[in-house]
Amino acid sequence: MEEESHCPLRWESTGDQWWYATPIDWAAASGHYDVVRELLHLDANLLIKLTSLRRIRRLESVWDDDMRFADAATNRASVARCLLLDCESRARPGGNRLIRAGYGGWLLYTAAAAGDAGFVRELLGRQPLLVFGEGEYGVTDVLYAAARSRRPEVFRMLLNAVLSPAGEDGAGDLGGAPSGATRGGYMFRREMMNRAMHAAARGGDLEVLRELLQGCSDAAAYQDAQGATILHAAAARG
Repeated sequence: MEEESHCPLRWESTGDQWWYATPIDWAAASGHYDVVRELLHLDANLLIKLTSLRRIRRLESVWDDDMRFADAATNRASVARCLLLDCESRARPGGNRLIRAGYGGWLLYTAAAAGDAGFVRELLGRQPLLVFGEGEYGVTDVLYAAARSRRPEVFRMLLNAVLSPAGEDGAGDLGGAPSGATRGGYMFRREMMNRAMHAAARGGDLEVLRELLQGCSDAAAYQDAQGATILHAAAARG
């Protein structure tokens, strides 16, 4: 009897090679922070693999329909929180080496993907501008992660952090404009709402998408840089 492989493999047309999950990917997805820490001690460069948006997206696509990995996002968030706490600066109270090194975008994406409202709130409290992304993580990626989590309250918190001044947690209805929503002007708000709609559609969060579309007479008017509408995004999600 052929033994089932638990190592996700995918043929990469770019470079013609097999792509696979590494031990640190597995350890993080399983919530084994002690293993993640030991691997990072052996090779600090593994942090680049652990936090790579491109790799995370691949893992999400490979593991999406596999119930064995239903807790992968939650486990990754747990590992990220432990790593954040381990990197607290003793010399500078309130400072964090991981965030200062530019990994804040990964932390917020990971927290949002897990639907961990407490972790998201903690990160925004540390550095409110993380909601706009950092490094390879942009605001659309963070909103997409929140949509994937199927936790509307996390999506609302992040979107209102984008539209509102720092300090408002924005737990209200997305259909109404937050008090600080005009920051940056009409074009800024429209662009952020456009990104939010595409993120919700791609992430498959129908509840959030319905809220965002309240009062909208033409959903096709919201297009991304390639001209795709939210209908294209939803269809791609399936």
